[in-house]
Amino acid sequence: MLRTPGLLALFTAKLLSTFGSWLTILALPWFVLITTGSPVKMSLVLTAEFVGVVALGLPSGKLIARLGARRTMLIGDAARGPLMASIPLLHLAGGLSLPVLLAVSFGLGVFTTPYVSSQRLILPELLGPVRGTDERLLGRANSLIDGATRFAALAGPAVGGVLIALLGPSEVLWIDAATYLVSFIIVLVFVRPRAGRPATSERTTPASGSGFRDVLGDPALRLLGAALALVTLAVPAVFLCLPVLVLNNLGGDPRTLGLLTATNGAGLALGSLVAITALSRMGIAALTTAAALLALPLWLLLAQRPVIVAIGLFLTGLATPILAATLITRFTLRTAPDRRPHVLAAVTTTENLAGFVASVSVGPALQFAGTRPVFATIAA
Repeated sequence: MLRTPGLLALFTAKLLSTFGSWLTILALPWFVLITTGSPVKMSLVLTAEFVGVVALGLPSGKLIARLGARRTMLIGDAARGPLMASIPLLHLAGGLSLPVLLAVSFGLGVFTTPYVSSQRLILPELLGPVRGTDERLLGRANSLIDGATRFAALAGPAVGGVLIALLGPSEVLWIDAATYLVSFIIVLVFVRPRAGRPATSERTTPASGSGFRDVLGDPALRLLGAALALVTLAVPAVFLCLPVLVLNNLGGDPRTLGLLTATNGAGLALGSLVAITALSRMGIAALTTAAALLALPLWLLLAQRPVIVAIGLFLTGLATPILAATLITRFTLRTAPDRRPHVLAAVTTTENLAGFVASVSVGPALQFAGTRPVFATIAA
């Protein structure tokens, strides 16, 4: 599978850009929190990005169908790099007000849905018309690309916590901007789908209609969509809680935030290795066990002790890649090729709608109730 042209380059581009994104996931909320002291304003900045994601969510299916997955990815990287660089640049110039930060965050979100959907759509194109329909092979390919996210989640937070302590949060954002540029170059030079008629070919007139209708019309996809929504509601909520937990209850050191997040990343990395090597041999019992392993350790977060919180985050991370690769593969293969851009755009929109709900609700909940009731709600 690794000999598939372009697949390793796609993994590398994903690894680099996600590493930079993890730096931002730590640096941007921390920056807002220490400059304003308000969890609500921290949530607003993250919410603005989700609003941008959702705003272009469903229309992005038509965009990908017209442009193709590779070209859409290039546009996404080319746009998000300068947008990310504008945050530290405006901060240096003294022009970074909250409305400006909200606008930039919104702009970053606008290019996220088509980019993420294209990363998923391009895999069958890279594998080819025959191998791209093999569920086990496509599942392993999804696990590999998803593994880039998980391995970045191991290194990014640990490095990010140290860099924030040494350089400051705004300076760390320059690194994320640079990773978008490198990712753009890698995709431009090395990621080229096989000749043939890809799922997003411009020679195919894209079918009209919302991808949500496809999902709601298939009983299996409805259940998978509900599971995906619950997972993508809980996971971002956990990471919105962690900066407040560290600042108020665990000493206020950003390195602690980085280490806790990296512990989750270690679980994600190990789970990715399991998914890449063993996903094709897992039955429903193993996947159900993974679902339980994802949910149950979240109750450990109520302890509010660094070691116990770290164990809970590690165990939750361990199960996530197995479930993520399974869900995305099922969504891809249960959908006709001409409908995949629309369905995967709907899937990405669902993920980000859940993240939007988390970002809107968690900040005020933390402000008025504290971390323990919020962690209990997430676990439930």
